[in-house]
Amino acid sequence: MRTLALLVFIGGAAAIAILLARLPTVADGHVMEADLLGQLRKAGVVGMACDPKIPISRSGAVFTCVATLDSGVTQTVEYTMDRAGGLSANLKSSTDGTHNRIPSHGDPWAN
Repeated sequence: MRTLALLVFIGGAAAIAILLARLPTVADGHVMEADLLGQLRKAGVVGMACDPKIPISRSGAVFTCVATLDSGVTQTVEYTMDRAGGLSANLKSSTDGTHNRIPSHGDPWAN
């Protein structure tokens, strides 16, 4: 009887392990934002916004972030994370940050 109970326990533990292995892993985008911002701050990045939920599969993950530079430029970057956690970046788009936010004459209402 004890042997049967032990086999049932082992079978149940194996079934739960298989079920948990099939559930998708989802990373929080805020965690990736904070990590990337810490790495890229020395390159002039002052803000970072990533996808809120980043699904991670057995082959890795692909997610998009928008980086704001200290010059006002925003860049949309697609990151690819491999199985080992290494990141590669692919610039998708960039805005021009050379425009003056406040006109040089000082009157923001003047045209």
